[in-house]
Amino acid sequence: MKILLVTKQVLDTRESLVYCPFALSSTLRRFEMMGELYVCSYKYEGKASQPVDTKTDLHEDHVAFLDNESNLKTRYFSRQHNQQTIETFVKKVDLVIGYVPATVGDLALTIAHRHHKPYMSFLVACIWDGMWHHRSWKAKLMAPVFFFETRKTVLYSDYVWYVTEEFLQRRYPTHGVSLGCTDTNIDVLSDDILQNRLSKIDRMGKKVKLLTVGHLDVGFKGQQFVIKAMSEMIRNGMDVEYYLIGDGHGDYLKKLAERTCMNERVFFLGRKTRKEVLAYMDETDIYIQPSLQEGLPRSVAEAMSRAMPVVVSQTGGMPEMVEPAFITRRKNVKDIVAVLSSFDRQTMKEQARRNFRKASDYQPYMIDSKLKTFFKEIENTL
Repeated sequence: MKILLVTKQVLDTRESLVYCPFALSSTLRRFEMMGELYVCSYKYEGKASQPVDTKTDLHEDHVAFLDNESNLKTRYFSRQHNQQTIETFVKKVDLVIGYVPATVGDLALTIAHRHHKPYMSFLVACIWDGMWHHRSWKAKLMAPVFFFETRKTVLYSDYVWYVTEEFLQRRYPTHGVSLGCTDTNIDVLSDDILQNRLSKIDRMGKKVKLLTVGHLDVGFKGQQFVIKAMSEMIRNGMDVEYYLIGDGHGDYLKKLAERTCMNERVFFLGRKTRKEVLAYMDETDIYIQPSLQEGLPRSVAEAMSRAMPVVVSQTGGMPEMVEPAFITRRKNVKDIVAVLSSFDRQTMKEQARRNFRKASDYQPYMIDSKLKTFFKEIENTL
């Protein structure tokens, strides 16, 4: 079977080899379980949320690059190249898969239906949350349009792979056959990871190091709410530092840290490789994801696989991952202060053990088993 993935994620070609960010590599590998894979994607142009350094099994002839639909002009008035590029590959394949939410994913559905090719939505996040909570007023203005376009795409898909168990299913229902299963890709779990975490908690002094992984400039990753909470935590007697990993300049967050006199306690680490991210997770104490938009984030699963205590906002599929006592309301600084202040050594150990056990649900062999069953069901209906 021949499959086409249309995605806004980036690939790069170097000396006839194809490279991608590590997070995308697991997605490509999983779709390759279905058969011969073709990909239409954006081309890496020096900007990506993660390093584009992972070699794939894709042949260069199986990759075509799309124009980045980053504004209204390219989205509505200059789409001829993208339409022709996607259509060329659609004619060759048996199944079209669209990364959603993405305007090129919506476009792929239209072209697939025109050529009577079955279509799968690979739904990874809620576009409404991302657009409405973006710092740009233009994004807020377009939120309803993109939301209804995504709902239409998912509703009329023949198949849908949701990365959550419940959240995205409720907001974006479908008439098609669906699966709820994350696309995370954590390492094989070792008991040494948990023991090292428990020993680290025993050795802790007063200082608590928080960590968030996420783009610094979009606003909906929510790091600003943690920075705002730090002053009150310090007044409550906590010696807290905040480490931020992610692409972007972070100008707003840096100014906020200065304005709240937290600039000597907030550390901007920039873009890191996956190996470096895991190392920072092992060096810090509590992982916090205060996002306003998520599906089921890889970074939270990674933190749990390193036996980190984890705090998340009530966003997307994250409440499916974490115990209720460690979930905060979105944008709620008081909740962040209260939850982080509730940690003592005993609570941290309990959460380290609990999250490490929960991370076993996200091991590759568990996910691949579910996907093989789903993919077999699709193959039998084509």
